[in-house]
Amino acid sequence: MKATKTARLLVAVLAILGLAAPASAQTQVFGLNVEGDIEAGGRIYGQKPSKSESAKFEEYRDLPELPYLGQFRLRLFTPDESYSSEFEGSKWGQQDQEFSLRTGRLGLWEFGFDWDQTRHIFSTNARMLATESARGVFTLPFPRPAGAAYNTARELDEISTRWDTARILFRLTPTPDLELRAQYTRTHKDGDRPIGVPFGFNVIEVLEPIEQTVHDFRLQAAIAREQWQLQAGYTLSVFQNALSSVTADNPSSVLATDTAFVVTATGGTSTPIAGRLSLPPDNMAHTLSLAGGVNLPWWRTRVTSNLSYSLWLQNDDFLPHTRNPNIAAATPDLTLPQTSLNGNIQIFLLNLNATSRPLPPLTLSAKYRLYDYMDLSDTIVFPGVAETDASLVREVHRAGRWSYIKHNADVDGRWRIVQPVALTLGAGWERWDRSPHREVPVSDEVFGKAALDLTPWDWLLAKLKYMPSFRRINRYDTRAHALHTTTEEDALSPQLQSFQLRKFDEGERDRQRIDLLVQLMPTDTLTATPTVGWRYDDYIRSTLGLQQETSWSAGLDLNWMPVERVAIFGGYMYENILQKQRSRYRPVVTTVTAQCPAPPCTFDFADFDWISVNTDTVDTYHLGVKVSLIPKVLDWSMNGNYSSALGRVETRNPVRPVTGTAAQNTAAIAKRWPAFEDTLVRLETGLKYHFWKNWTAGVAYIFESFEKHDWRTDTLNPFFPAVGLGGIWLGNDLKDYTAHIVGLTLAYRFK
Repeated sequence: MKATKTARLLVAVLAILGLAAPASAQTQVFGLNVEGDIEAGGRIYGQKPSKSESAKFEEYRDLPELPYLGQFRLRLFTPDESYSSEFEGSKWGQQDQEFSLRTGRLGLWEFGFDWDQTRHIFSTNARMLATESARGVFTLPFPRPAGAAYNTARELDEISTRWDTARILFRLTPTPDLELRAQYTRTHKDGDRPIGVPFGFNVIEVLEPIEQTVHDFRLQAAIAREQWQLQAGYTLSVFQNALSSVTADNPSSVLATDTAFVVTATGGTSTPIAGRLSLPPDNMAHTLSLAGGVNLPWWRTRVTSNLSYSLWLQNDDFLPHTRNPNIAAATPDLTLPQTSLNGNIQIFLLNLNATSRPLPPLTLSAKYRLYDYMDLSDTIVFPGVAETDASLVREVHRAGRWSYIKHNADVDGRWRIVQPVALTLGAGWERWDRSPHREVPVSDEVFGKAALDLTPWDWLLAKLKYMPSFRRINRYDTRAHALHTTTEEDALSPQLQSFQLRKFDEGERDRQRIDLLVQLMPTDTLTATPTVGWRYDDYIRSTLGLQQETSWSAGLDLNWMPVERVAIFGGYMYENILQKQRSRYRPVVTTVTAQCPAPPCTFDFADFDWISVNTDTVDTYHLGVKVSLIPKVLDWSMNGNYSSALGRVETRNPVRPVTGTAAQNTAAIAKRWPAFEDTLVRLETGLKYHFWKNWTAGVAYIFESFEKHDWRTDTLNPFFPAVGLGGIWLGNDLKDYTAHIVGLTLAYRFK
């Protein structure tokens, strides 16, 4: 019934437009000129992915079989173009439809409205035994079923989210050099996505309910004169979440109520029947901005700058430490010191750029950027914390504050030595000043730049760039974060991070980078653009952590028009990323042994190291042909894309582990992992027949195939016997699919 109604509507619309006016004359309605186009069609599936296979196929798109209105555009305007209105849309009635309206007077004002929908499918083959008794509350049967029962649970229809975005804008230009602009955007997010609720080392995966709205309001004023320009703006962003938490039953609980609280040396424990997680809180942000540019009379110099100040606020009420009443009643340590965060983050941003040409062949430029992130939220001290609704830890915790300042400065000069040769030399600097919670308070990175541009002939362009850089730090304090969030004694415990670990974003690093771009145009009909890029990062003084990273890419794009009616284009890109990491197995002994007379003990055995070499390789091909079989009557096109990604993790021990006990030595032996690979193939070919001057009929065939081999998820089930009863997942996994689609379209253009 729905398909029949849609088809009748499309036929009626096309018929009315086809009879609106003769093709040779300008269409008019009430004295206004009319132009536009409309395209409708339908899809026929020779082979369609099943429901369980469609998550990847329709991940960000909607491809129904029903007749659809693919494209519509209608423009009304006065003969002198002083007033105009335009309405357009695409994919009407689908989950990813779009609409747009613009109306205004040329050079004076404009009003606009946009609407679009974006969806994201996470899974179409998940299984869940829990039922959502209330929004965000997931209940399991009692008594708890055996683990195998989760693998035969009901299949969920679809796990997805959809964003509906509406935008209204108004632009006023009272004078040629003054523009005022106002814009309001409302984005509503609705749906679900997977989320894990932990119970100690066990997890149950359920659905995070998404009922969020974002309001964004912008005001902007700009004035442009011949020698200077100025722009000011204000932005208000408001985030609202209709839900504050998600709650899920504990799959390993054998009782109908939370168990009694048992006191321990560090606090106490109580097995919960359910767990609760907080969801993103309501918040808002204010931003003031000012930008401008000025042309100076000396050396053809131009200076531009922009600065902004943002104030982020969040003051939602805290949830209690735990939903487990037996833990909350056992101690006053879980009394909240205040009811909310009183969150206050302030951001100051400054950009300053200058370019100058003191001599005709010389161009100088300088840039400076300052980003100051100030976290001024209350530093709250919690006398104790509850972990996963199952345990009390009587230990003082302080809320971390993550302020930092980042400076960037660049200077360079470009000298055109002779007409076909130009040389650019430059240098730069980047500095981070981090909060005491980070391991590295201060880091500085300097880099150089040398670039050579060659244009010896009109048909050849080559650009070669070399950029070395070196990052150095003042010191690395492995215990920095723990020392500022917990008691000093616990922060110095050897069971925490190894003193030899270096985080890659803070460690010292030497980088080498080379980029090459060549453009060849041997004839007016042939263009070839090869590109090569290479980068090598050496993380010096990093005993544990990322050691080296090498990435390089090479590709070629071709465009060829052998005759006027034929166009051929294609290309290939190869990408390779290799990362070498060094890690250490650090066994912890909690009982008295010969190795550990005073437990707990953490052992750092040098022969317990292992090395992992991660390699990601991506190959991408594309090829296309457009042919005018009969000029202005019959066109044929073909497009093909193939991409393949291969991931490897190769692990090994530099030396055989022998220092520990037999069990420890066995656990320290590195295990090899299988590779994982996915490929995507898409082929599309079609004919378009133009008739009666304004009409176009089209037929297309599309083949699409996706294959994945990933040992981590290929046999994924909600329950893994080796993990234990407490670990329950949704078992969702992207599946292989093959699709054969025939598309039929009919389009009409009027003007």
